[in-house]
Amino acid sequence: MRKPPTFPLLLRCLLPCLLAAGCTSVDTGLRNTVVVHYQHVANVHRIAFRNPVSLHRNESIRFVQPLESQGFWAVFVVCSVDATGANVPAFYYDIDRFRVQFGGRRFGPLRPYTLRLDDSINLNTRTDTAAIVDAIAAEIHEGPPSQVFHHGFYPNLDYRFAIYVPQGLTDYAGEELPLRYVGSDTMVLGNGTPPSDIPVAGADGTGITARCRP
Repeated sequence: MRKPPTFPLLLRCLLPCLLAAGCTSVDTGLRNTVVVHYQHVANVHRIAFRNPVSLHRNESIRFVQPLESQGFWAVFVVCSVDATGANVPAFYYDIDRFRVQFGGRRFGPLRPYTLRLDDSINLNTRTDTAAIVDAIAAEIHEGPPSQVFHHGFYPNLDYRFAIYVPQGLTDYAGEELPLRYVGSDTMVLGNGTPPSDIPVAGADGTGITARCRP
């Protein structure tokens, strides 16, 4: 009497998964991971304000520019959030958790004493910085600064925000800058489109792309 054929060990291990309803892949590496897709749309060298910004020192300003001449704002648009991983109940999105990472350095929220105010020698102090951050957001940002995304896929978001890079980047030639997200299992992927170079954004400035390329 012939013995019934035996399945290879790997197939016997995978068979329950392959037969289970909804099992489409044996790759479980992203079960805990949120994937954020983005486009780096612009590098901006000065931001002008439609309305003068009042500061704590009884003065108002009309624009800000980097303290170092090669500094700039890297502007990004979030295209989509994929929170469909099996072990992802929700994702807390917060623009202050994004970081530009390049050449072994990371850049995030605006720090005091890194911006020139108008054409003066005055710099943003600790008490000024929050008001300047809000004014920059009013000129550049689109979408909420924070949001809870429940389990699911969210396309066509087009949330725009800027990260200040206070100095020139060695060996940077204007290509897409890498983004990272701090504080959770998150993969942040760009679409490879190089940014526009914009001398002035905001009041009387050049417009900035507001949507991701397909």
